[in-house]
Amino acid sequence: MRADVIESEWQRRLTLNAIVCSLSELKCLAAEVRLERAMRRHGQALQVAWKAGFKPDQPRVPKGNPDGGKWTAEGGGAGDPKPGKERGSDKPGNSGQRPPTSRERTSVLRDVARQIQQTGKTVEFFARAAKWIQVYSADIAAYNDPPKSLEDLQRGASTPAPGYDIHHIVEQAQAEQDGFPQEVIDDPNNLVHVPRLMHQQVNGWYQTKNPEFGELSPREYHSGRSWEVRRAVGLQALRDLGVLKP
Repeated sequence: MRADVIESEWQRRLTLNAIVCSLSELKCLAAEVRLERAMRRHGQALQVAWKAGFKPDQPRVPKGNPDGGKWTAEGGGAGDPKPGKERGSDKPGNSGQRPPTSRERTSVLRDVARQIQQTGKTVEFFARAAKWIQVYSADIAAYNDPPKSLEDLQRGASTPAPGYDIHHIVEQAQAEQDGFPQEVIDDPNNLVHVPRLMHQQVNGWYQTKNPEFGELSPREYHSGRSWEVRRAVGLQALRDLGVLKP
């Protein structure tokens, strides 16, 4: 074979090899870029999950309302700040540290439970940003329980379980204050188990003025009334908060 033909063939092969190497380098570079972007997205997701998803001081519409769980500019439930209270990323919980008060922890944990329900993420996912959350996994799971029948709630009161509290349908403190016998107050018919993270919300519901009770708070409305009226108010609280089936 002629020397010029051989040289030409070698030049062609060298050119092809250079092209192949260049393509390989481009593929490697593209893979590195994709990996870097994925890592950044993962890091941002954790930041968003905590900083945007967890807003313990930002009020929400109470569960049971048509817009329940959505952000709102005004306070409406227990654990929510007073209107106009300043909110910022430096509040307890946003840094991933365990909030110092029970009220603040409860607010954060309710937000985590809502985020889990809305996004399908797990407690472990959110615990990456705040390890203390993992300890309250039972409370979070209980908060996302669907509404139950009164019979189921009453049966649960006789078998304590993690994440739940025993709740008096007729408010205990005010019933005692108004002279109702203790055996009636603590009767199994007046006891239900409710998700622990609901307890502050129940208290907030009783203190919030309600058009169904003539613009009085439920606590003001049933003060001085019969046991039957108080019980009806207590059952309404559980329905409005999504604990008791309608």
